[in-house]
Amino acid sequence: MRNRDASFRRTSADRGPIRPYVLLGQREQLMVRRRRWRRLLLALALVAPVAGLATVYFSPLFRVHTVEVRGTQTLRPEEVAALAGLEGKSVFRLPAAQAERRLSGLQMVKAVQVRPELPDKAVITVQERQPWGRWQRGNNVYVVDEEGVVLEGVSSGDGVPTIIDATGSEPLRPGERVSASAISLAVRLSQELPRSLGTRPVRFEFTRPDGLIVTTDGDYRVVLGDSNGLDYKLAVWAAMQQRLGPQGLRGRVLDLRFGDRPALR
Repeated sequence: MRNRDASFRRTSADRGPIRPYVLLGQREQLMVRRRRWRRLLLALALVAPVAGLATVYFSPLFRVHTVEVRGTQTLRPEEVAALAGLEGKSVFRLPAAQAERRLSGLQMVKAVQVRPELPDKAVITVQERQPWGRWQRGNNVYVVDEEGVVLEGVSSGDGVPTIIDATGSEPLRPGERVSASAISLAVRLSQELPRSLGTRPVRFEFTRPDGLIVTTDGDYRVVLGDSNGLDYKLAVWAAMQQRLGPQGLRGRVLDLRFGDRPALR
């Protein structure tokens, strides 16, 4: 009897704890099924948008098939589009910054913007450099823009200023920069001298020690240096012109580089 009880105890222990089983009624079973369905619908509601976004993101319908280039005059739009390398890229992750850096390397590009346009287009807007005048070094004459960038394949037109560079004779390459400050000063003088002094610049020269030198239609020269204190320099220039008259300045050089210490020679 003892052996049978011990055997029964060992068999029960081997089987593990006894778990009760509850039979649910129809109402409880319905509630359990409804709860399971709600969980399933909630999971689908969370997964479906993610799956939908992934489908849209990887869909070929939202990859760049058309590259539109705007604003070019000298550059060829097809070459700009090819250099940008946007075809086949997703409009949702368009590498706009990388494309802008590549296009900014073109010497005719002053500014560029790349943006996506749904569903499958990339738009490249280019601001090209515009010829401002000429920069002469030695016997070579180059077309430059207002920032001093040497341009290629464009014409400056007639009647534009020419700055004669006496700093050397080395040739310039397209994309190189010359003195932007001298150009900006020449631009301002071309606009202001006829209006404020009644005289017109006919020649601009540039040297390292003297900066910008202007020859006027009154047959005298003015050494301006740079644009620092330009308003004061113009006021002194006007006072000297009024005091001496056009004939008094003819054939002479007025040096305004040193502010309140003008020199006339």
